[in-house]
Amino acid sequence: MRESSLAQSLAIESQIRLPGSAGRLLKQIRDIESVAPIFRDAGLVKAVERPATIDLTVSGVATHSCIKRAMGGFIYASAAVRTDMLIDANRISTRGSDSVAELDDIDFEAQRKRLDLVEMRQAYALVERQLKNGQSSQLILLDTPLFIAREMIPLKRNVKHWQEYEKTRTAISTFWENYREQLFPWNPEGPVLVSILSQRFSAIVSIARQDLKTEEGRKHLLLTDGFDQAQANRLVDLERRLSGVGDYRFIKGILGAFTRTMAFRMTENRARMEPSESVEFGVVGFHFRGGRSSEIQMAQLAGEESDWNTDTLDAVAWKLMVLDMQGQRKSTPLPQMLGQQQLKMLEQFTTYYRQSLSKAMKENEVEETWLSGLFEEEQQ
Repeated sequence: MRESSLAQSLAIESQIRLPGSAGRLLKQIRDIESVAPIFRDAGLVKAVERPATIDLTVSGVATHSCIKRAMGGFIYASAAVRTDMLIDANRISTRGSDSVAELDDIDFEAQRKRLDLVEMRQAYALVERQLKNGQSSQLILLDTPLFIAREMIPLKRNVKHWQEYEKTRTAISTFWENYREQLFPWNPEGPVLVSILSQRFSAIVSIARQDLKTEEGRKHLLLTDGFDQAQANRLVDLERRLSGVGDYRFIKGILGAFTRTMAFRMTENRARMEPSESVEFGVVGFHFRGGRSSEIQMAQLAGEESDWNTDTLDAVAWKLMVLDMQGQRKSTPLPQMLGQQQLKMLEQFTTYYRQSLSKAMKENEVEETWLSGLFEEEQQ
């Protein structure tokens, strides 16, 4: 039996598989190209106009957290940075920044999920500070979800995780109770609070696969965002036509530069979100793309169909697109990118904190300080 090296095996396999792979990919491209115009004509995909001269105040909140092993356990650090920017006749400058941080020990229980909740709470804290100061921007960006998704809600038996969830749930509920009337769309002159996420690429494709002739099939769409029923009727047999085309490849194929999807309800086609008293006012989303090489992202907004229309959604979309200036994969709106630069120090600072903690324990400083205080209380 003749033996072959790995390089030889790969070369033979590539020669066998290449024609088939190329043919399948070309067919998928043709399928996307045949369906894309229908999505556009039905209003499911929209081109977004942007002004030549931009005047805008924007704030971006970036969050980050990290975990380090320390003395047989773990410590964590979590921080959020808000960067305020001014765009005046296309000239960009920073107006200031704010930050919050939290650093402590943490046990093993659901560490990452707990820190996701901490990041949400910190992001809201920075938005609340800005609104309290009365100097809010026209657009405020978060890199955390607006509300707690069902998958983030822990079981009650996970005590530490549940405590963090309750603390974050209360903070979000209190924020919306106190500040909803200051924000757009409830205040037409108020700032727009929007969460920028990279997820749920299947949303608009899943909706299009429904029977859009029925009220049940259309319930996910914001019909105020310009839906054309006559054109949507052409989306027949979509499941067969898109067979083998992944949702991400499809949405990447139909979204060109400066385009977005029609807005959809996020409370209709996903599990319940919390806090329920805040979510009952509605949550909507749409996917968008800035430059041709930019990553597709999702904007999450509070409100319902009666609160948003094509004009107001486009006004949010073009602002998000012009802030996506990196033109690269995993691109981030400019103010959040600046915040991420500051957050790079978090890993290093956590390492320094771990070293300081270890040194303090070895030198017994912590115990001696605690005991000295105890002895002083006994002498009084």
